[in-house]
Amino acid sequence: MRLDEVNWARLLPYSRGNEDAEFEHDFVAQFKVCMLSGNLPGISAMLTQMDSSYLVLPVEMRIKMCCILYELTTTHTLDLTAFSMCCAMLARMLRREDRLTAQDFTFDWRKLYDLVRNIVVPKIWQDNPIQQRSKLKNIVDLICEANRFFPQSAAMEVFEELLPQIQFNSMDRQILTVQLLTLFVPTARPPKGVELVTSGPQSTDPQRWLPTIFSLWSFNLRTSVFDAYLMNLVTTLVLEQRGQLRLTNEQLRFVFASGLHFFNLPVSRGAATLPRNISTQLRDSSGVYRMQAGAGLPLKEERAHSFARFIVYTMHDESSGGTLELFEQLVQMIEPFYHPSNNGAWSGLLARFLRHLAKELLQRSRAEAAEDCEVPIDARLSRSVRRRLVVLVRTLAMLLLFSKGEDSVSMSHSTLKHLAELEPDLIFRPLLDTLYTAIDSVTETHRMISAMRALAKLATTLSTFAHYPEGAQHIAPLLTLTLPGIDVNDPTKSYFALSFIHNLCHNGVVFDELLASGDMPEVRSMSKESTEDTDVSEPPELDMNQIEWATRASTTQFEAWIDQYLRRVFALMDNLSSSQDTTNNTSSSADMKLVMMASYSIELVLKQCGSRYYPMISRLITQFVTSITSLSAVEGMHKVVNAFVSALPELAHASLLPLCCERIAEEIDNGVGLTPSLSRFTRTHSETTLIWFATMLLALVESSNGRHLLKYKSQIVHAMKLLSGTCMSRHVYNIGGQMLHCVMLNLTSTTPCLTRSVPESVWNDPEFRDNHFRYWGKHPNVAGDSFSLEWHTPNMQEIEFAQELMREMVEPRIGELIAFIDSASEREPSNTENVELNRLVWILRCGVRGLGHLVPPPGTTIAADKLADALVGGDDANGMPPRYRLDRQVPGGYVFTDADSSEYGEVMDIRKRVGLATAQALQCVIGRSDGNVENIKALILLGESVVCYYAVDRPQFTSNRRTWNYGIEGFAVDNTICEMPRIYASRRALLTQMSRLFHNTRFMPASDLFSDIAAQIAHLCLSAYSEVRSYAVSALDNIMAVVPQIKYPLIPMFVAELDARDESNPEKMMGALRVLDSLPIRRACLRDWRFFPAMVLALCRAQHEDKPQVKTMIRNTAVTQVVYVVAPVEPVPPGPLLEQMVNALDGANTDVASAVAKSRETCAQRYKFAAAEYTRLVNELVGILRDAGTTWRFAAIAGYYLDQLTSVRTAPEQQLVGTLAEYLTSDLMLFRESAALNLAQAIGMIKKRSKASNANIAAAQRRQQLDMRGGRALGAPHAYADLCERALDGDADAVQTPFVDNPACGWFVWPKTTKVYAAAPAGDALAFDSIEEASRPAYDAVRAVLFADGKWAEIARLFSVESTRPSEEEMFGGTRAGLFSQMFSLFGPPLLDRAWTAIEGLARENERVGAQRAAAEMIGGLLRGTKHWAQSGLDAMWTQLIPLLDTVFARLAPDTLRFWQAALQYAFARRDPRRYLPLIRLVVYNRPFDPQAEAPFAEAAKLDILRTMFGAWDWRVASAVVASRPRFLDALAHPYKQVRDAAAISMYTLSSAEFSVSYACVDDAVDDLARYGPLGRDFSQWAGSSRTQALISEMTHRVQAWKADVEPSTVGPTNFSRGSKTLLSFFYVGFRFGPRRLTLDHAPNILQLLSELQEHHDDDELCRLASSNLEFLSQVLYTANLSESVGTKLLALLDSSMWHVVNKALPLLCTLTFANRFTLSREIRARILDTTALFLEHDQIEVRQAASSSLTNMVKCASGHVISDINTRFSAKLLRRLPRVRYGRVPKDPQSYSKLVLTRHAGVLGLSCLVLAFPYTIPEWMPAVLVQLAECIDDPNPIQSTVQRTFAEFRRTHMDTWHEDRKRFSTNQLDILTDMLVSPCYYA
Repeated sequence: MRLDEVNWARLLPYSRGNEDAEFEHDFVAQFKVCMLSGNLPGISAMLTQMDSSYLVLPVEMRIKMCCILYELTTTHTLDLTAFSMCCAMLARMLRREDRLTAQDFTFDWRKLYDLVRNIVVPKIWQDNPIQQRSKLKNIVDLICEANRFFPQSAAMEVFEELLPQIQFNSMDRQILTVQLLTLFVPTARPPKGVELVTSGPQSTDPQRWLPTIFSLWSFNLRTSVFDAYLMNLVTTLVLEQRGQLRLTNEQLRFVFASGLHFFNLPVSRGAATLPRNISTQLRDSSGVYRMQAGAGLPLKEERAHSFARFIVYTMHDESSGGTLELFEQLVQMIEPFYHPSNNGAWSGLLARFLRHLAKELLQRSRAEAAEDCEVPIDARLSRSVRRRLVVLVRTLAMLLLFSKGEDSVSMSHSTLKHLAELEPDLIFRPLLDTLYTAIDSVTETHRMISAMRALAKLATTLSTFAHYPEGAQHIAPLLTLTLPGIDVNDPTKSYFALSFIHNLCHNGVVFDELLASGDMPEVRSMSKESTEDTDVSEPPELDMNQIEWATRASTTQFEAWIDQYLRRVFALMDNLSSSQDTTNNTSSSADMKLVMMASYSIELVLKQCGSRYYPMISRLITQFVTSITSLSAVEGMHKVVNAFVSALPELAHASLLPLCCERIAEEIDNGVGLTPSLSRFTRTHSETTLIWFATMLLALVESSNGRHLLKYKSQIVHAMKLLSGTCMSRHVYNIGGQMLHCVMLNLTSTTPCLTRSVPESVWNDPEFRDNHFRYWGKHPNVAGDSFSLEWHTPNMQEIEFAQELMREMVEPRIGELIAFIDSASEREPSNTENVELNRLVWILRCGVRGLGHLVPPPGTTIAADKLADALVGGDDANGMPPRYRLDRQVPGGYVFTDADSSEYGEVMDIRKRVGLATAQALQCVIGRSDGNVENIKALILLGESVVCYYAVDRPQFTSNRRTWNYGIEGFAVDNTICEMPRIYASRRALLTQMSRLFHNTRFMPASDLFSDIAAQIAHLCLSAYSEVRSYAVSALDNIMAVVPQIKYPLIPMFVAELDARDESNPEKMMGALRVLDSLPIRRACLRDWRFFPAMVLALCRAQHEDKPQVKTMIRNTAVTQVVYVVAPVEPVPPGPLLEQMVNALDGANTDVASAVAKSRETCAQRYKFAAAEYTRLVNELVGILRDAGTTWRFAAIAGYYLDQLTSVRTAPEQQLVGTLAEYLTSDLMLFRESAALNLAQAIGMIKKRSKASNANIAAAQRRQQLDMRGGRALGAPHAYADLCERALDGDADAVQTPFVDNPACGWFVWPKTTKVYAAAPAGDALAFDSIEEASRPAYDAVRAVLFADGKWAEIARLFSVESTRPSEEEMFGGTRAGLFSQMFSLFGPPLLDRAWTAIEGLARENERVGAQRAAAEMIGGLLRGTKHWAQSGLDAMWTQLIPLLDTVFARLAPDTLRFWQAALQYAFARRDPRRYLPLIRLVVYNRPFDPQAEAPFAEAAKLDILRTMFGAWDWRVASAVVASRPRFLDALAHPYKQVRDAAAISMYTLSSAEFSVSYACVDDAVDDLARYGPLGRDFSQWAGSSRTQALISEMTHRVQAWKADVEPSTVGPTNFSRGSKTLLSFFYVGFRFGPRRLTLDHAPNILQLLSELQEHHDDDELCRLASSNLEFLSQVLYTANLSESVGTKLLALLDSSMWHVVNKALPLLCTLTFANRFTLSREIRARILDTTALFLEHDQIEVRQAASSSLTNMVKCASGHVISDINTRFSAKLLRRLPRVRYGRVPKDPQSYSKLVLTRHAGVLGLSCLVLAFPYTIPEWMPAVLVQLAECIDDPNPIQSTVQRTFAEFRRTHMDTWHEDRKRFSTNQLDILTDMLVSPCYYA
């Protein structure tokens, strides 16, 4: 059983065993009624009810519920509330059912796919676009959980759907496609006994299609988005298929290579960074739609998590080339980046990766250790592999321990905790050494704080004796060592020191001294090697005798520690600031957290300490309480005493209670506290002692149960009467009232008794007392029958005591209050009387709250359709309510439950009388204009308590629930098991009790008294005093949440306040707006059409003073609500399948026919009313828009609501549509933009409804579904790429072939069928020749406006108005273009005839930016809107448009070019190019590029327009452009950079567009890709078509020829320099704007040229382009084959005779080796390393330095034997010493001497590389190497300077860990190093 399946209610003392069965029976009956009647609010409420008690249902019913919710979610129209509830509930259900598989039930994946596809790629007519997008998060969560219930055979179906949508030449919807592929491909392993199908369309073997995934991955290597999603897919597959699927070494290396690139680690300084994302030069075409369609799903990339999971779940053994070996190599490479000195952008990602790695390893180990684990033994993680992995991860985590970033430090602690849960001996031994040193450090505060945090995090693991016995002996020393951390001057350090203590106590550590018998056992000798993890395959043997003796001996420190601990806590409390000692009643949040943690920890320490320390504890606390009376410490000391009495109640009462009572009486006898005062902030100094002891007394009674209070009954009553009845100081009588509340509550409540880590019977057992350390970390199984808690239930004496207090202290105050009100109504009360009123109200409030446990609240059963108000989205909907019936009250442990008893009646009578007096008092203060604010606030709180408080209220319950959640997360309780600390179990049981009590308050009827009180408080919400409004709004919010029905009569009052046009009051409006924006009223108004129209209209008409605060509140309220606005949804009964599922819930056991009929009638009436109100509201909002007196702000609000209310389910309103059309020519830009958006949607709805109503409409008849496999529907297989070219040549068949608008169709694979459109029919018939009858009035209204004389001239004038932004920021408007598209689509050529003059006039104004933008929007919309036009209309349009566009394109300016590019892209997006043949002829043939022209911008503009065209149509138009023979090459050396750049981009884009795969069908694609091997087909490179290859060859040839022609004396630009820039820009485009296939294939062939060009320092642009291309080439992630080729070609650069070339080539080789560590073969890596090492002996010092730096980085990635070879190789170079040469003398043989210096310098550089490659560790070979280097210190430069720099860097990197690192050296070696590392001046 899991922890979330535990039935906590069984632990309650009054629990009943039949609650589950009752819930199941009633739930099924009510759920069936709601489902069969289509009652959506009722369904939402029932789902909330089921979420509370879901696990009560039997498994069979839970399975049925999953199927019902899936069908409901995917096939029915639901509003946002119901949809979100269904999705969230189903996702939680599937997550809980982790033991179920597809064998139990399956889901049809296509239903969910269609749902998400329709939302993420919306049509313009779709309803509520904002709500649709907000649904995506819920849908994504649901898909992730539902995936394992998709049939295994669905994988090929998903590929059939998604692979034909792949088109990686552009990014149009490609991210979305990959996301959908990741989500929908089934990854779960088949159920037991099911054979895998390895071939065919029903294939279930992932081995068949896994190469397809890797092939898709190769398209876009080293792109963060695609890498993340595809790795997530592969990782999920590996995780789910454990035991069924193992990846090959090639696949593992491929994923590791991609994972390495996730971190984006820098290798060389100053290099250009390769872009992490592939983009296109143009915008994503999806941006043209109304919503950002196709932009992707809200799916987290989770790069670090996916890679970590992949590593953990692919690790099986220690085989060569396996995951463990690859991970070891990865750790070696990334280890330096974990050091604190290497902090950077990568640090957070690396830290998260490490945490995920440890967490996944822990989860896998626990899962495989479970008894029900289904993973085969050979696929499980062995202990030896796990320990090796733990050591590797530990190495990195220890480096992060003292990182600079707090997040990194925190994640390192989490990592170490997870690892310690697995292998504690491998973690704690090195960690404790580090922590002891760090805590003992005085000068390095950051290390001490980090160590404290680490101890707090690992406290539970360290102190669990059964898990890590050695840890017990460290507890007492660590506690003593951390005591200085409790320091008032450092709250952060103090908090973590206290957290350490807190967590130890929760883990069951007992503070009691144990005797260690005899002498210490002999300690086993441990060699040095044994402490260094030399053998990690098995854990070491433990000497338990020695461990137990040491643990017992360490407990002698507990007495001194407790003494010092208490003193430090007292000092902390004395010095922290207190809220009672400040003037603003607030205190530092850090101080408050510290006070709370101190109180928690001291309570737990006192509970867990031995009885021998009780006298000392009592003495210390009593001494502090009596010696200090500082108000700065009163709050903190209140917490301390509270903890004292919670832990040791008898001792606390005996020590302090009589003392406090005595001092209180003494102070009051002396006249203290008798001066009337209402102030909350100021007080006289004389009250300090009284407040101090009164607060201590309050703490004593606050946490005591009734049995402990009975002994001191008389003293407590006397003190309460003095404090609350005699004193007139507000501070004092407030404490007295709180005491009354606490005493009455504790006397009558049902609460857990004192809870220690073990039951009292065990605690008092001598065996436990003598061996308590063995019980540390042992927690009970809370699901077991043997687990129980001891509860306090009130006895008769306690009940009588509570009744006495009620009669003596509460009941008399009622009469006093009534009398006071009667007298106050006749005259103005004095200050003393105001104080008296405040005291009476406060005592009554405390008394009423104290009555909460005596009787249950008045309750009634709530029907299912009413539950929505109370529960949907409420505070307890997603919390942790217990198993109870949510439609009525449940037992709660009340004292009196018999409504007929006299005691019950007495209590209810008192509550009623208090309520009546409260209502009367509220009425009195409302009628007075001079009411005292403090008393009004007190009355508001009293009224709230009367209505809401029955033992627990909403804020109290919410606070306790949050505290529980925080505590359980902080302690990290494992949810997969049912073990938790007993203290936490006690708190959880108490929370269950509170949940039941709070639940019972939710079913009180809205009685007349409650309604009266709520109405009075509602009036105070409109008060002129802001403080009163704030109190009243908060109180009313709580009342409405508890008694939902009470809010409905109040809503009209607040709405009317907003609509009070003549008497608008800003203060009242602010109050009304706050209430309307509160959760209960907002939800009620949005769901209930009785109130929703009035609220909307009030917001839109809220006239007010020009007060910014009011305007902001109105706008915020409207914006908050508009997201959830939805048109009425007609209740639709479930279909046959869903109805069958619902009826099958309980067979025929429940007859609900009559209830269903009644519910259907109710739903129908509700919908009929809502529909009528909907029509009225829309008309009213239109009236507001048409009203000339409406300001633009309110018109905008009305527009927001209309936008969301417009629905395709209802015909567009004539008045609304007509108004929107008229507003197109409004003088206000805001109105025009809003009208354009809404009118486009309305026209889209008219079109949609017309096509749906008439299947014979012309626009609908052209749409067809054709068999497209292999492109056979297009005339011949694979002929589609040439179709446009043939159509341009006049081929009639090509022109008449159906249009395929999907740009991806056939690029990668042909689909079985696809949507096509027949060619334009002859004639002039309109596409929409038939309009739906209901939409005809709206159609006529729009037509009348758009066809009116002069309308288009006005549209042209206003739409071309330039904005206030600079001209360069003027943007093409997709919304406006969408409007024109819809207009021309619906009304056809006749509208163009009306608009043409205006369009032409704008287009010819080439000097005005606004006119050009507007013309581009109109023409772009026109082109897109001709989709369904007949041929005659198209011919007429082209006849007018082509000459105009020819003129426009000829006159383009830099400010206007972008508008026309955007217009063409908008028009071309997802359209077949054959729709625009005349325009293609214009761009390609009529306006050819002329490199010899004298207008460079005009020619560059031609290329930009051309590039826009084939950038949008890509492979479908590439052959047509190529056939036109563009003269790109003639621009290779063009004198103008703009032309050259445009030509380079155009050439690359066109060449890339020629690439396509075009598999005939998905089966062929999957099988063919599998034939290439485990990694599939490599798509990362492509040589290009023959034309492309010839183009690149010709460019290279011309550049080489121009190079030969350059004279050495030539100055200035030449053909060679210009041509080289164009050539380099061609390849640079591939890196920047992708795809990179051409660049990666051809750029390595010109490496020699690139290396030479980067030396042209006189031309900065040429040098930058060459350097960037080289750097990008070295950073790219290559596949295995390509990496070998690139590496070989880079090595060839080192053969250059120019040392500058070699000097720059060496870092490139280093970067290539690092970036492709997992794809380069061992041979090529060895060759690169050896070649680099050779250059350490180069004659040029710069080359040697570059080679040294490169070799250092290569060594970081090298294996052990390679390092050994390097050590041997360069040590040999130092064997021959230099002959001695006297100063100023020349060597005998200068040449030989210089050669020997060079050889020895190479040896020093080589050994220096070894040292610097391991900056934070000391390998076993390093001491000897350092000694060798030290021996060269006397050699001449550059040897000496190299040695000095090496030792300086060694000292810097090992400074922090030198206390540990020095142990690796012998004494002689340390002496030598000391001479090198310590400056001589140090001893001076």
